[in-house]
Amino acid sequence: MRVSDNTGLYEAVENSQKVLPLFILDTYLTGSFWGLSDPKFWFLREALEQVSENLRKIWGKKVIVLHGKPEEIIPELVKKYKIECIFTNTSYGSYGKTRDEQVIKAVNNSNCKFESHKDFLIAEPQEIEQRKVFTPFYKLWQKYILAHPESTELLPKLTHFSQLETSEQTEAKDFINLEKHPYFTMQFGLKRLEKHINANYDNTRNSLDKDGTSRLSPYLRHGVFSVRQIYNRAQGVSQSYVSELAWREFWWHILYNFPNTREQEFLEKYRDIEWSRDEVLFEKWCKWETGYPIVDAAMRQLNETNWMHGRARMVVASFLTKDMHIDWRLGEKYFREKLLDYDEAVNLGNWQWSASVGADPKPLRIFSPMLQSEKFDPEARFIRKYIPELELESVKAIHNPLDTPLTYCEPTLDHKIETGKAREMYKVSFSKNT
Repeated sequence: MRVSDNTGLYEAVENSQKVLPLFILDTYLTGSFWGLSDPKFWFLREALEQVSENLRKIWGKKVIVLHGKPEEIIPELVKKYKIECIFTNTSYGSYGKTRDEQVIKAVNNSNCKFESHKDFLIAEPQEIEQRKVFTPFYKLWQKYILAHPESTELLPKLTHFSQLETSEQTEAKDFINLEKHPYFTMQFGLKRLEKHINANYDNTRNSLDKDGTSRLSPYLRHGVFSVRQIYNRAQGVSQSYVSELAWREFWWHILYNFPNTREQEFLEKYRDIEWSRDEVLFEKWCKWETGYPIVDAAMRQLNETNWMHGRARMVVASFLTKDMHIDWRLGEKYFREKLLDYDEAVNLGNWQWSASVGADPKPLRIFSPMLQSEKFDPEARFIRKYIPELELESVKAIHNPLDTPLTYCEPTLDHKIETGKAREMYKVSFSKNT
C-alpha cells in the first residue's frame, strides 16, 4: 500500500522495461471474511487511492484494482499482455502462502517467473535460530540487524518508469463505495508517524486515559508504512517501541516453526483444558455487557473503531479466558473479524499468551479487572468515553462494580470466585500432561 520503500515494486522497476501495477481485491477476503461494506475496506480504499496518486506523480498513471481470485486474474493478464515476471512481497500467512502457490502453478506453463521479495518483516522467520521465548529471540534479532544493516535501510526513491498500456482501468472506488475509515485515515497515520514515536512511549503506552501509543499498527499491517520506516523512526528514540516490533516478528517466528499453533495450544500441558463455549456469556463479552466497565469500554472501543488499546486487549482476553473460561479460539476469531490491524501470527500469539497457553510462558497470570481499571485508567476517563452512561457515577464505583452496583449493567460473574475455578482448570490439564 505504498510507492516508497516497497521492495517488490522497486525490484519490478529496476528489472523491467514496463510495469503493470496491480492490486487484487481477493474474493476470499471480501466474501468469506468481511465484505466490501466493512469499515476495513474503507481504510483499504483510501490507501489504494493514495498509492494511485503517488504513482500518478511519477508516471501519470494509476494502480489498477481488480476484484476476483488472484489465481484466475493473474494468469489471464500474463497471457493477454505476455507478461514475463510477477513481482510481489512475501506473504507468510496461511492463506497468503497457499494463494501464491496457486498463482505460481497457474502461470507455470506461460514462461512467466514469480519473484517474491522480503518486505513485511526485518528478519524472516527462518533467518533466526528457533527460539520459544521472547528474550533470547530478541537478542538474536538485534544481532541479526547488526550483521545485516541492509535489513533496516530504506530503498532509493522511485523517480520514473514506464507503465504497460492496458485496457484495464478500474479503481478502488469502482468496488468500495464509502470513502474513508472514520478514525484511521491516511492523514491521521502520517501525523502519528511524525509525532507519536517518542522517548515518552514507555511511560505512556499502558495508560488507557492517555494518548500514549502510536496507533500505527493498521498502517504497518497493510503496508502504508514499511517496517523499516517505522524501525528507523523508533531506533535511538524508544527501545520499548523497537521491542514491540520485535514481538511482532517473534510471533511470526513461532507460527513459522510451530504451524500447529493456528488451532492448538503451544504448551502441551494445557491442551486438555476444558474450555467453555457458553454462547450467552460470549455474546455478553462481544456486546460489552459483562458489567465490568474496563472490559466493556474496551470492547466498545473495538466495535466502534476497529482498534483496541494494547493494554485493553490483555484485559479483555484475560477476562474471556480466565473469568468466563471461554475458549481463546473464539476470542481470536472475534478479533480477526473486527480488528483493522488483524495480523494472523500476532493475533494468535497474543491470544495464546493472554490465555497462558502460548509461547514465552509466564506463571498463570490472571488480570483483575478492578486493579487494571484503577492502575491504567485511574480517573475513569477512558471508561467514561466509551460508556457515557457512567458519567455521573463515582470513580470508586466504576472501578469496583462488585462492591457498588452500576445502573448500566450488572456484573455477569464474580471475578474472585471465577479466579479459583480458572486455577483448577489449568491445574487439571497440567496434571494430565506431566
